[in-house]
Amino acid sequence: MDLPIDPTRTDASPQELLRDLPSQVGRRRVLQAADLSIDVDGRGFAETLDELSQIEVRRVASQLRFAGARTVHYYRVDGLRQVTLDGATGRVDDISSSGAYGPEIQTAVRDHDRIYVVCDVPDTGTQTQLTVSDADRTTTVATFEPHTSVLTVRAPDDDTADATVRAVMDYLEIDDASRISFLDGGFRGRFEDACVAGYSTLRLQTAGDRHEASRIKVRPEESEGDSLNDVRVDPVVSDILEREDIRLDEAEGLVTVAGEIDLPESDSRFRPRVTIGFSGGRVRFEQFVPEQILLEFDDVVRDSL
Repeated sequence: MDLPIDPTRTDASPQELLRDLPSQVGRRRVLQAADLSIDVDGRGFAETLDELSQIEVRRVASQLRFAGARTVHYYRVDGLRQVTLDGATGRVDDISSSGAYGPEIQTAVRDHDRIYVVCDVPDTGTQTQLTVSDADRTTTVATFEPHTSVLTVRAPDDDTADATVRAVMDYLEIDDASRISFLDGGFRGRFEDACVAGYSTLRLQTAGDRHEASRIKVRPEESEGDSLNDVRVDPVVSDILEREDIRLDEAEGLVTVAGEIDLPESDSRFRPRVTIGFSGGRVRFEQFVPEQILLEFDDVVRDSL
């Protein structure tokens, strides 16, 4: 089953969602984030899941239902500072459907002291056809912490993310959302100091032409698994990054967050591999991560602004 799920359209249990994950590693990360010690390789794994208490099941659901290998888009929405937890979820019964013509709010739920707004969005972001099949729509999730100004949207591309923001703005009756650039106001330096373990690939763009880009890579044999040689330490690359006519457009690398998720084969902390779009304010997680990692990464972005 694809994640994130729309709670209004699926009755799958958290145990079923966990068993449906394509890898043991993903299951292990969810259980660690939910503070559950269960051997995912054991023969009694399925039976152990069925014996979880309701509280434990809810913890698994909280780490799983809106998580996954996500592309996360960041927006500044000053109007969110006036939104409360109860105020956001209390509007659900008043949702009006836009049908097949655009994004629809499916529900809004409260979890982790945040609001999650679940949307159903045409793959193109907008829809001009009279009808569109469910296969041509995707589930997106917008989430925010009340009394802050950062809206996080989990969507596959810019079009569906922007459409999600428009739907959320209408739902909350607020205005003025703008994408956050990771290149403004010293953000990049604070962000890298807070969480970047290193970059294996950089994509640079000249200041005069957004369509011309050069790429710098370390060779694959120099960067395997969860280790890498940080391309920034190369003196040539370091000099290029200091040039005023060059900007960092995209980088792939490893980030470190404060979560208590370890690698099973070692004592080292799990460091997600991500691709960061600096000008577009987006981060793509290249492997499954539980909710805990996504939320802690959101905190790093907000604190770096």
